[in-house]
Amino acid sequence: MIALGIIVAALLIIALIRFGVSVEYSSEGIVAFARAGFLRFKLFPQDKKRVKKDKPEKKFGGSVSNFFEMVPPIRSTLSRIRRRLLIKKLTIHFTSAGEDASKTAMAYGAANAAIGMLTPILENNFRIRRRNFSVSSDFLEQQQSIYVNAAFSLAVWEAVYIVFALFPLIKILFKSKPVKKRWKGR
Repeated sequence: MIALGIIVAALLIIALIRFGVSVEYSSEGIVAFARAGFLRFKLFPQDKKRVKKDKPEKKFGGSVSNFFEMVPPIRSTLSRIRRRLLIKKLTIHFTSAGEDASKTAMAYGAANAAIGMLTPILENNFRIRRRNFSVSSDFLEQQQSIYVNAAFSLAVWEAVYIVFALFPLIKILFKSKPVKKRWKGR
């Protein structure tokens, strides 16, 4: 009976330990890392071979249409875990671009208005420590882009709940392909 009590207590302690997940969406697609204590490992996508880079590359935003395809499953998942999740860092950078300068300027204004509406909704529903929302315009590029970087912290038992809620998003991730680099000259 004492052994069963020790096992239950150990499982309870493990379930209450918090760990972190960081997710980044850029022109290279989605990259997700998990961190538990001093351990850090890549969740998605798995590397086929490790390549050592001499100089870190600046990351640019990915396709807006691919990003918005992932929003409904993310929204339904986040609505289930609203107050349990601690968002340590949330960075969103939108770049409006296009051939027509007036449409680019309109998209810039609309994105700034969307950030103004999105900020209070996020702050009322989630615990956010640090946030950075920005909008820029690029009159030389042809396609709008968005860059998102988020770091979350949650307990182990909440992670099990989230995995089952993320099945619709996992389907989308495995069917999408990363956007090819368009910004080699910068």
